[in-house]
Amino acid sequence: MGFLLLGGPGETRETVQQSLAFADSLQLDMLKLTMGIRIYPGTALEKIARKEGIVAEGDDLLLPRFYLASGLEEWLAPTIRLWMADRLYCTI
Repeated sequence: MGFLLLGGPGETRETVQQSLAFADSLQLDMLKLTMGIRIYPGTALEKIARKEGIVAEGDDLLLPRFYLASGLEEWLAPTIRLWMADRLYCTI
């Protein structure tokens, strides 16, 4: 079983395609994909998200917030769904 966390800081179309190609090369029985990464308090990702304005000042992150690298919003989900269409071992 494999897990892909897509959308972290620095993620691009190219890195997503590389990750999907890598997943294909593994011949997995199951693959779990996530689009966006949960932001936890006290992490480096929290600092990045606050700097980028994704997490507002005063937000204690008690309610889940997710980071998705800028520029992925429009195409990531449709790309992943299309890629998964003939890969029955994948889930979102």
